Amino acid sequence: MAHPAYQVAIIGGGVSGAALAYVLTRYTGISSLVLVEKSHHPAAINSAASQNSQTLHYGDIETNYSLKKAAEVKHAADMLVRCVTAAAAAEGILRRMPKMVLGVGEAECAALRERHGRFQALYPDLHLLDQAGIAEVEPDVAGGRREELAALASPDSWCAVDFGRLTRFFLQRAQAQHGGLKVHLSCRVRDIVRTAEGYVLQTSRGALHARFVAVCAGAHSLGFAQNMGYGWQYSILPVAGSFFHARCRVRGKVYTVQSEHLPFAALHADPDIEHRQWMRLGPTALLVPFLERRRWSSVPGFLRTMRLDAGTLGTFTGILGVAEIRRYMARNLLYEIPLLRAALFAQAARKILPALRMADLRYARGVGGLRPQLIDRAQHRLVLGEAAIDSDEGLLFNITPSPGATMCLANAIRDASKIAGFLGCVFNGEKVNETL
Repeated sequence: MAHPAYQVAIIGGGVSGAALAYVLTRYTGISSLVLVEKSHHPAAINSAASQNSQTLHYGDIETNYSLKKAAEVKHAADMLVRCVTAAAAAEGILRRMPKMVLGVGEAECAALRERHGRFQALYPDLHLLDQAGIAEVEPDVAGGRREELAALASPDSWCAVDFGRLTRFFLQRAQAQHGGLKVHLSCRVRDIVRTAEGYVLQTSRGALHARFVAVCAGAHSLGFAQNMGYGWQYSILPVAGSFFHARCRVRGKVYTVQSEHLPFAALHADPDIEHRQWMRLGPTALLVPFLERRRWSSVPGFLRTMRLDAGTLGTFTGILGVAEIRRYMARNLLYEIPLLRAALFAQAARKILPALRMADLRYARGVGGLRPQLIDRAQHRLVLGEAAIDSDEGLLFNITPSPGATMCLANAIRDASKIAGFLGCVFNGEKVNETL
C-alpha cells in the first residue's frame, strides 16, 4: 500500500496505553491512530481494580524514595489529579482518605522524624504524629501498643484510585476528542513486521499498518521488543502480589517503612475501593513463571524472555546473597501454603493492627496482579523503577511504569512528545502546561 493506514498503533488497552491514546488525541497533531487490546474490554489485566494496589503514589509515605524521586512522583500524581478532577464525568475514579506511613520501634521512628525534616518543604500537609496523634486518625493501629510509634500522615488526600475506571475515562475522552482514534478489542497481536513505510501488525483480525508502534503490554512488551531485536540484555522476572481481606478497621491507607534491601512493596492496609466493608492487607510477593497472573498460556512467553543463563543466574546469586531478601522470599513462599498462610501473615500484619487475629483474615482469591521486574544480565542487577525501551526507529516498549500506574499520564506525555517528533507532527506543550 502507498501509505500506512494509521500514523500510530498502540498495543495494550490498560491504563498506560489508554493514557497514551488520550494524550496523543488531545495534545498532538496526529490525525489517525489505533489501539489494539486482546481482551474483550479495556483494563482487563493489571489495570483492573482487583489486580493492583489501588494507590495513587505521591512520594510522601513511600520511604524508599529519595527527595528527587519523590518530587518527580508528586508532579506526575498532581497532573493526574488535575486531569481527572477537572472532568465532570470522572466520578468514582479518585477517592480521598487519610494516609500514613507507620514507624514501629526506635529505629523506624527516628528515621521518620529525620525524613519529615527533609521532606516537609515538598509536602507541607505531611504531619509527624506520635502515638496519640496516630490514635486520632487510626484508632485500631495505635491501640494496645507498648512499642514506640511515629507516623508521617496526610489527613485527607487523593490517594485511592480505580485504574480500571481511569482507563475507561481516558479512552472515552480520547474517542470523544478525536474521530481518528479506533479501538479494536478482542484483537490479539501475533507479530510486528518492519516495512519500508513503517510497520505491519499481524493480528487475529487481519493486518494493521502504522508508521509508529507503541507497545504498552506490561510483561509482554519485552517479548515484542526482543522479537524486533531490542532488549536482549534483559530477562523478565515476574513478581506476583497477593492480598488478604478482613473486615475494615482502617480509615485510610496505612503503609509500613520500606526496607532498603527489598525492591518489593512494603506491607500495607487500606480500604478496598470495590468493597469498602473490607480492607486489603498485603501484598505478599512470589516469583511466578507467568507473564500474566494465573494464565498458564503465558508460560511459554515467560520462558522465552527469562533466558536462564550465566548472567541471569549471577543476578539471582547476588540477590540471594542478602540475608534479608532470603528471609523475605522464604516467608512469602510459606504464605502460599493454605494451612500456614493465615497464621503467618496475621503475625506480620500485627505490625499495623496489633489486635488482628488469624480468624479475621480471608485469603483474597483472584486478587493481586503481576509486576514484571527486569534483570540486566550484563550488569548482574535488578532494574529498579521504570523499565522502558526506546528504539529511535518508530518503536517504543513500555514494560513497567514506576511507581505503578501513577506515572501513566506523565509517561504518556513523554512518549507523545517523542512520537510527534518522529512523525513530524505538532506536540502542544503549552496546552499540556495550561491544562495539567
